[in-house]
Amino acid sequence: MDIVLNRPERKNALTIPMVTQLASALGNAQEDDTVTAVLLHGAGGCFSSGLDLAEVRPGEPAISAAIAELHARLAAFGKPLVGALERAAVNGAAAIALACDVLVVGEKSFLLVGEAEMGVAAPNNVRWLLAKYDVNQALHLTLACERQYGPDLLHRGFAYAMEPDEKVLARATELAEKMASYPDGGGIAMKQAILAHDRLNV
Repeated sequence: MDIVLNRPERKNALTIPMVTQLASALGNAQEDDTVTAVLLHGAGGCFSSGLDLAEVRPGEPAISAAIAELHARLAAFGKPLVGALERAAVNGAAAIALACDVLVVGEKSFLLVGEAEMGVAAPNNVRWLLAKYDVNQALHLTLACERQYGPDLLHRGFAYAMEPDEKVLARATELAEKMASYPDGGGIAMKQAILAHDRLNV
């Protein structure tokens, strides 16, 4: 199943309806027994430029509530989630990319956690960085506020694979289809076993 961030004219910048629809799509995918893996990507060759600051402001109650619900859905999502990071994943969008189980990036695509430069915290980026990586990685990524390009993302373990930019979506699609084809929902069983083990060791 494909879930697409679809505002290419705005580099898929996030609005309240987009965040709400993404959370709903994840919920539908979770409940649909025919879905055994999900591919998440942006339309038009860009993952997402982050919050659309022409429409929303970080910290406003409505967007904060929508984002909290989205990340609750991401945390509870029990099926393999493959992300295709084309071009950019900035701030709030970076948190969504980091939440993916397997992330494919382009050689020139980048991830940026730059909220500190805006004077705001990055709670969801911090959440995924600490859940899946470590304190050192979280400090480096959130305090430096610098673009991390494909080679850096691969080297630091944020990405599973790096491809020429024009091949990112194809590679991510291939991986999602492979996971979806595992017999007896093998990808789902494996992810749930890993998550259950992690919770037991919290």
